[in-house]
Amino acid sequence: MSTPGTGMDDGCEACTDDGSAEPSPLYNRPGQPALAYRIGTHASFFHRMLARLPREALPDGDFAHTRPLAALTTRSAEDPAVALLDAFATAADVLTFYQERIANEGFLRTATERRSVLELAREIGYELKPGVAASTYLVFTVETAPGSPEVVQVAEGVQVLSIPGQDERPQTFETVEALEARAAWNELHPRQTEPQDFSNTTKQLYLQGLQTGLVPGDALLLVGAEREQSPGSERWDLRIVREVTRVTDLTDPTRNHTVVSWEPALGSETPPVPPSSNPRAYVLRLRASLFGYNAADFRLLPDLVKDAFKKKPQDPRPTDYPGFEIQTAADRLFDLDREYPSLVTGSWVVLQKSSYLELYRIQETKPYARVDFGLTGRVTRLKVDALEHISWFPLRGTTVLAQSEELPLTEKPLTTVVEGVTVLLDREVPGLLAGHVFIVEGQMASAPDGPLVRERAVLVSATKSGTSTLLEFKEALRNVYVRSSVRIYGNVAEATHGETVPGEVLGSGDGSRKNQRFALKKPPLTYVPAATVTGGESTLQVFVNGVRWEQVPTLFGQDSLSQVYMVRHEDDGTVVLTFGDGVSGARLPTGQENVVATYRSGIGPDGEVDSGQLALLRVRPLGIRAVTNPLDATGAAAPESRDDARSHAPSSVLTLDRVVSLQDYEDFASTFAGIGKAQAADLTNGERILVHLTVASEAGEAVAEGTPQYDALVGALTQVHDPVREFVVASFERITFRLKAKLQVDPRYVVDDVLARAEAALGQAFSFAARRFGQAVSAAEVIRVLQEVAGVVMVDLDALYLGTTQTLSSLLPARTARWEGTQMKPAQLLLLEWVAGSLEVKP
Repeated sequence: MSTPGTGMDDGCEACTDDGSAEPSPLYNRPGQPALAYRIGTHASFFHRMLARLPREALPDGDFAHTRPLAALTTRSAEDPAVALLDAFATAADVLTFYQERIANEGFLRTATERRSVLELAREIGYELKPGVAASTYLVFTVETAPGSPEVVQVAEGVQVLSIPGQDERPQTFETVEALEARAAWNELHPRQTEPQDFSNTTKQLYLQGLQTGLVPGDALLLVGAEREQSPGSERWDLRIVREVTRVTDLTDPTRNHTVVSWEPALGSETPPVPPSSNPRAYVLRLRASLFGYNAADFRLLPDLVKDAFKKKPQDPRPTDYPGFEIQTAADRLFDLDREYPSLVTGSWVVLQKSSYLELYRIQETKPYARVDFGLTGRVTRLKVDALEHISWFPLRGTTVLAQSEELPLTEKPLTTVVEGVTVLLDREVPGLLAGHVFIVEGQMASAPDGPLVRERAVLVSATKSGTSTLLEFKEALRNVYVRSSVRIYGNVAEATHGETVPGEVLGSGDGSRKNQRFALKKPPLTYVPAATVTGGESTLQVFVNGVRWEQVPTLFGQDSLSQVYMVRHEDDGTVVLTFGDGVSGARLPTGQENVVATYRSGIGPDGEVDSGQLALLRVRPLGIRAVTNPLDATGAAAPESRDDARSHAPSSVLTLDRVVSLQDYEDFASTFAGIGKAQAADLTNGERILVHLTVASEAGEAVAEGTPQYDALVGALTQVHDPVREFVVASFERITFRLKAKLQVDPRYVVDDVLARAEAALGQAFSFAARRFGQAVSAAEVIRVLQEVAGVVMVDLDALYLGTTQTLSSLLPARTARWEGTQMKPAQLLLLEWVAGSLEVKP
């Protein structure tokens, strides 16, 4: 029989003529995942020894060249001699098994133990990456109660704990920068309103509140300083309300307002008169008439009565009441038809006849008894501030609009979106300097009822603009926000996962010993994102006799006086510090517990907490009321796995810290801490070719601009790339596809088990780990994956589509980095979106 993978016969020697045949030489084809290295197995060893028993001759002595075992003809396993051979065959089988394992562990491609890969990688100067801590931004809220400090100093190293979810442990984050927090920066808002425009096109007015009492048909007066200071000015307007709209803001009642509209627009075209530049608004609640408007028609009176109005008997008979007009016009006086106690000094009154009207301001009002035009009654006599055409108004046909009630104006609500590089705040905010970090929060304009989205923005300048502050950011906002939903948080500090272990005593130095080694007591050691070749920077600081020693990648090449040490991460997670031997690096000086370390403990994906989870201050700084993380913690990476190291280690010697070709960009980014996928492409910007690098995190998430991980990658590439070539780093574009298929299942299998295996196979085949940027999905590939599932007899693919419209496409494309119009787009990653009912059993 042939033993699979060994390339040799198993026991066939016992069937040959002499039983002494040697095993065939081993041959391993290139590119195999495992080496065949065994020269035999238990069966082959046992049968070979049995076959050779009769032929074994004594080499010397009295019985030289004799074969004493030729007479041993038994092959029973119970015979002691045969049992001894069986034991030796077992020993040989065990030895060759481990020999083959050791041989496999000696090569990078075939090693199965992470430690083997770790030791092999060290041979080329590559250390398996220890991982990197998650990063986020903390927003502190300063206390605003009376007596609280306006400015609070938040020191570096403030610890904040997460509120754990189900089956989670609380994680500790620490600020990595000091922060000067101010109550005025707790929450900033973009300007929500703008001054109303009063021009020849204005047909609307915005009033404060909802209780204006206005209804369509009310008279609205707009008058400003021009008319107040100059009684003859025509820069005022009277309009009849056409529509009243009350707008309620449930989130902020102070923004409730009333919108009033009218026709025509303000001002006058003939003659051309502009409206007041800054008017005040009044509603004229009273409609009255002049005294005499209801006198009997003089033409209908008897002649005897008409003659009674003659001043002299010889005068001709009058045709109307004598003095049937505003008789006191020269004194700026006129009488209303009755008493109106609501008319007060300083209020406005409008006289109107047909299409002509004039505005006056009451200087004096008093009740008055008058007998005239055949009428008797108590009236209201008004004295006004101008003579302006009072005499033009007849007693009949003149309407008096009075009892002016001022309506408080409000600014016009801004309905534009918040976008771009500038934001005008709703107030003046002092103290903001270039480099200040903000977190901008709001709802997307494309989904105004959707969830809040957030992003980081860095300030370039803050300038005063009237009574507001204009913020200019370093880069344009990535999102377009609904203005009313935007909140800008100003008390922001960067924080990373990990808890400080202060002043841990590692041990005592001994000047007589070479390469002293110490292990940290609280691993894992925290590495934070940094613009280094590996993407991480250690938080470890070692002090010997109070003097800080420096960490180096290796002691090789260090002189005998260099106060340095190197750090190695063992396969079991132990962090070991090694000091010099007096030749390559200085030895530790002798002392009692004089080697002390300060570091942070905590790393990996456990630190990728959701937004809002970081809310518990371990020690609350004076004046701080609350803290939270509006953004998810991202950028974490676990210690490098065996399989990742297998591919990354060779890549490290390809770039040699120099990035020139497209493959160099991909190799450098792929080995960067926290980056799971990378693809580089040449794109032209119209003048020169630039490198577009599309990346994704190890967790399959976006590497957003402005995050510490993104900044670290760009910074590291800037240091090592070809300065002649421009490059751009962008996060990938995730697109998803759906499918619908019917499976015919072998009746010998359990249907539910087959469906579960089919679903798992699809999930694995079209997962983030299995797909490449720009890789398309074909119907044939989907069918192949399903057909290979045990128990599936036949596959009927009914739909393969993008979006929500079910169609059967033979190929779903995914694009690499490209230009779309004027926008540079990253590579796409096409992944499966599982929908319930995607797989069914065919009857």
